[in-house]
Amino acid sequence: MSRVEILQAIRSCARKLKHNPTRRELRMTARVSEEALHKHFGGLKGALEKAGLRPSGSGFRQQESTVLLDWAGVARKLGKIPTVTEYESRGRFSDMPFHTRYGNWTSVPDAFQRFARKEKIQGKWKDVLGMIGAQACSKVKVRASHGRSRKQDIFQDRPLYGPLMNLPEMVHEPLNELGVVFAFGLVARQLGFKVLRFQAAFPDCEALREVVRGQLQRMKLEFEFESRNFLRHGHRVDGCDGIVCWKHNWKECPLEVIELSKVFQELNHKGHEGTRRENLSPQRTQRNLPRINADERG
Repeated sequence: MSRVEILQAIRSCARKLKHNPTRRELRMTARVSEEALHKHFGGLKGALEKAGLRPSGSGFRQQESTVLLDWAGVARKLGKIPTVTEYESRGRFSDMPFHTRYGNWTSVPDAFQRFARKEKIQGKWKDVLGMIGAQACSKVKVRASHGRSRKQDIFQDRPLYGPLMNLPEMVHEPLNELGVVFAFGLVARQLGFKVLRFQAAFPDCEALREVVRGQLQRMKLEFEFESRNFLRHGHRVDGCDGIVCWKHNWKECPLEVIELSKVFQELNHKGHEGTRRENLSPQRTQRNLPRINADERG
């Protein structure tokens, strides 16, 4: 497909859909592949700009109004302030635009309050602002009570951390996709991987894996906090070789899944320093990984 044909397809899709098409929508409705987008425009963002459209969607930086109003819409549907998992399963975006702007997820309600006052839309979002106020009152009551439950004692001005891992490089378990990327870096060698590059586009990572001694194969990997997020994000199964995640909750997944929580359980079981010199059990993934002894790695 030529450069001109791609631009025509993008404009046509935008008119039909009444919003900027995603990579998946372009592939399904106009047969425009990601490879063609990268070849002619360097990616979807460049293609949208050349087509005269303003880049928007989960892969681009959003206006504050866009992400906050989407968050408020999810809160209204749920009838309560959403958790990260609840928002990601119902909202348009991941948690990353919120973390980038506000530092942590628990700061989003306060950010929406400020935004609503600034834009003078309190009346339109009275129900959501009421939820935020009720949550703030409950936190004050919980802190004031000497017999308060630790589960309810969540301070809005402080970040949340995962369970302790007892590793010098990573103190807590990850709570998002970026944490999964870092965790993978800690054990990539033990799993037999040599990373070639990371990228913002799908798939996230290209790496070499030693399948037999002295012989490597290239793999395309996608990082997700939960393996089922692969479906939620609309990724193509045929564009990826495996998923690296912290929690594996997609039983029917046709791809190889590396569930890092179980990898690190084995690290803790064996002793972190000891496992630096040993290879991990191949049962940590859906398919067997090669064993590479320390003397073979050089």
